[in-house]
Amino acid sequence: MKYSVSITYKDLFDDYDTVDVNKFLADIPTKNSIQLISFFLAQIHLVHPDKELQVELIEFWSQRFPKDLKAKINQFTKSTQANKNAEFTFISNLSGLKFIEIILENHNELNQLENLTPEQELNFFKAYLISTQLWIDKQGKLLFDIKPFENGMDFVKTYLPSHIAIDEFHTVKDFRTQFVKAKYFFEFCENDEEFKVYLDIFLKEYGLSSWATYLKNLLSLYVRKFERLKTTSVIKIKAEHKEQIKFLEQLILNVSDFSKSDDFLKIREKPVYRLNETDFVFLSLNFLVDKIYQGIQFDFARVLVDNSATFKGKRIKSRVQFLGIFGDEFSETGMFYKIMEDCFKNSKYIVHNGVEIKKIITSGEPDYYIRDKAKIYLFEFKNVFLSGKTKHTFEFETIKAGIYEKLVENKEGTDKGIRQLTAVIKKIREKKFNKFDDYSFDDTIIYPIIVFTDFSFNTAGVNYMLNKEFREYLENQEIELRNKIKNLIMIDLDDFIKYQDLYRTKKIKLNNLFNGFLDYVKGYRYFPNKFTPFEIYIDNRTNKEKSELSSNTIEEIAKLLGLSE
Repeated sequence: MKYSVSITYKDLFDDYDTVDVNKFLADIPTKNSIQLISFFLAQIHLVHPDKELQVELIEFWSQRFPKDLKAKINQFTKSTQANKNAEFTFISNLSGLKFIEIILENHNELNQLENLTPEQELNFFKAYLISTQLWIDKQGKLLFDIKPFENGMDFVKTYLPSHIAIDEFHTVKDFRTQFVKAKYFFEFCENDEEFKVYLDIFLKEYGLSSWATYLKNLLSLYVRKFERLKTTSVIKIKAEHKEQIKFLEQLILNVSDFSKSDDFLKIREKPVYRLNETDFVFLSLNFLVDKIYQGIQFDFARVLVDNSATFKGKRIKSRVQFLGIFGDEFSETGMFYKIMEDCFKNSKYIVHNGVEIKKIITSGEPDYYIRDKAKIYLFEFKNVFLSGKTKHTFEFETIKAGIYEKLVENKEGTDKGIRQLTAVIKKIREKKFNKFDDYSFDDTIIYPIIVFTDFSFNTAGVNYMLNKEFREYLENQEIELRNKIKNLIMIDLDDFIKYQDLYRTKKIKLNNLFNGFLDYVKGYRYFPNKFTPFEIYIDNRTNKEKSELSSNTIEEIAKLLGLSE
């Protein structure tokens, strides 16, 4: 297992305790600063960890530095690369976003320069390293004085607090899955009486005639040629293209009321910075991708609250209230069901969704049920989010409590996630499922699965911790035939979307896939395997399989953009 090594201010300079990051940025136009750091972030957008690129980026930045400083940098990168267990990191999405926040806090109205002086380039570099240093020092406190792991939970208690808030920024957001989910949502809006009204309000806010135009505008902004050290973060729009500019203006960050937040909420909401009337900078291409679907939930909430929209005659007063409506009305029945149907429509499985089952047994139904002969797959779908405030406490017990509130039991004492699955298994043991599936259930093997939408739950250790709780709860509830109940599997909904054609063509079979994963995370060969998220396992397992998702999605997008023949 490799560990990341970042270069920081203290690695190159000895005056950290006396320097002021604000002074380093004071005479550099903010427009130059934003454009520069966003350029570097664009270079790593579609690139998996690449130590050669990281070295190229720091060499590119330091071309006009003093010789002695360049020698220090060269020595640091070479010694890090010589360590087989280390992975050199200069620029990451996280470090870049944290630096953007510092730049925006020190925003100035200086005219943009065609080129910075060598001194300004050096000061900008120092300011960036200070930003990185602040983060490294904060993480260092978490990892200081770590004791040897005596069991799996020792690993979870160390790893989870230091990674759950940041792992999202070490991945590339997949615009394909965002597009698929957005299409499901907008089609749902067109056919639902209340959401059709919400869609009209949303489109009016953006000054658009259709949701296809919304997606077309976003995708046309995102789709570009990604070239090594040449990927631009700036888009130039001719003044006569007023509709495009008007759309972009809805995404422009308001620097006058900017404030930092643990989860970059301001930048997530408005990931574009305006340089002038026709030039715009993307602060984060990942956050731009989020606007295709993930951000829609929050944008709809903001717009509907501002416009005093109602649901079933009652005014929507808060974002939390709308997210609840969104989950109840769309995310499960309008999206999850459709995705699962698409994955398994060619199978010979016995398949029932939660709505169908509830009509028969009235309560205690799973969100989705699949039986393949003597194997039962029970799915509990959770469109819930762990708050940035919780993740950024970096305290294990607080983070654990936040996860348990979403996936074990909430503050009102209502069963969630694993306890809901336990209740379903109990119903099966009581023969209640024979009402819709006549089978000898005592002879079956049960696979309990939670399907989630919050990337945070992909963090290594979450599945391990929840499974431990699940096994203990099964025992406390005295559930019969526990030896025929498999361990809990946590699956990101995106992993059904990304591989839906492989499920549909039976290149992936649930039994083989799940058994392979459960065997892998036993960790017999390598202890850290115990904590491997399902998304990593399925990605490695299918890397030689050809998926049609890319070609199918690109064809749909091309058609939307008017690029198809």
